Amino acid sequence: MNEYSKQIKELRAQEKSGKAHGKVFVKVLGLKNVNVPIPQQSTVMTCTLNNGIHFVTTPECRLGKDCPVDQEFELIEHSKLEFTLTIKIRRDPHIMAQLKANSPPPPPPPPAVQAPPPASKGGMRSFFLGSSPKKAPRILLQPARTPVPVFRLQENLARYLKPDGVLARAFISFKDIAGRCDTRLFETSYPLIAQKIQLGTTSKTVQVGDIVLQIFRLPPLPGIPSNQLPQSLEECHRGLRHINWHKVTYFEGTLTQNGGDCMSWRRRHLRVIGANLVAYNDVTKRAIATIELKKAIAVEDDQERPATAFSPASDVTVSNRFADDYGGPYGVERSFRLIFPRKQEITFFADTDEEKSKWLEVLRALVGHIPPNPLWAEMVWQRQEELARQPGTAVVGAGPLVPRPAS
Repeated sequence: MNEYSKQIKELRAQEKSGKAHGKVFVKVLGLKNVNVPIPQQSTVMTCTLNNGIHFVTTPECRLGKDCPVDQEFELIEHSKLEFTLTIKIRRDPHIMAQLKANSPPPPPPPPAVQAPPPASKGGMRSFFLGSSPKKAPRILLQPARTPVPVFRLQENLARYLKPDGVLARAFISFKDIAGRCDTRLFETSYPLIAQKIQLGTTSKTVQVGDIVLQIFRLPPLPGIPSNQLPQSLEECHRGLRHINWHKVTYFEGTLTQNGGDCMSWRRRHLRVIGANLVAYNDVTKRAIATIELKKAIAVEDDQERPATAFSPASDVTVSNRFADDYGGPYGVERSFRLIFPRKQEITFFADTDEEKSKWLEVLRALVGHIPPNPLWAEMVWQRQEELARQPGTAVVGAGPLVPRPAS
């Protein structure tokens, strides 16, 4: 029933000897609740991821209280994976002016000390007049002090910036969230921590907002070529959404079949599971045959008058050769058929008109609208099932669950 059964079995056999690493996709959605004085002038910021080995910087975007970034990073998983996200402000003229305004002025030079002119020694005059008079005390003349203006820090954006323009950082230790993003999309936020300049040479650690992330862990998948693995978080999300689509039971019931593995009319219980129409043994309840609906090109109602049927799979019109040959509708009452390439077909008939209508509704919604089913997603799904130790999901109700294309 699984299109990859043989291939997955071979990969499982060699995975013990193969070396593979998991992937971690990190998407920075943006900043929120930014609590710093944002200048009126357009202020540009970037976000840089640094894991200690590489650092990657996003394109520039405008700083705001809530500002989108919408950039994605891919990391190789290891046991000590940690990384920082740094928000940096471009040092445009208005930012440089703020930085200068919050730089303390240099201390004034010490005042010059002026000494009085030296007294005359007297010479011969002092000899005749007697001993010299007592020296007068030396008086230092100091200039009047100019009052120094008191320096005050301005409450602007520059007060939260380092000289190189760094505003804040967030630190992420992957082991803390690994279980929450394992093969699923995990959205969370981390505090942005900054250093607010205080008077003197001190600073105060403050939170200036949050950075919002989406994180997805893809486990190691030995044996699958790297070009067949998802290359982005969106591909991961889409692949797992599609694999879940392929595991849903959309409808089940009893039909009588002719064609395929039935050389004559045979009544059997059938289920539409994802892209397959599966026949089950009435006694053992085990699957005995599978019709791959992705290979079908049209669903044809034998009781419809038009001599043509539209094929959504190929956007062409399929001729009803029975209508052409016999000049009218052909087939068993309440019958319809699946049309395949090279003029192959399988015919069914239902017990009631209502059952036939439900089968046609489901099959027509499927044929030509089946999403891809990547190998990596199938392996991930099987691993999850093994861990959970529970059977595959099946949605069965009183009426048909009409399948919708997995976007």
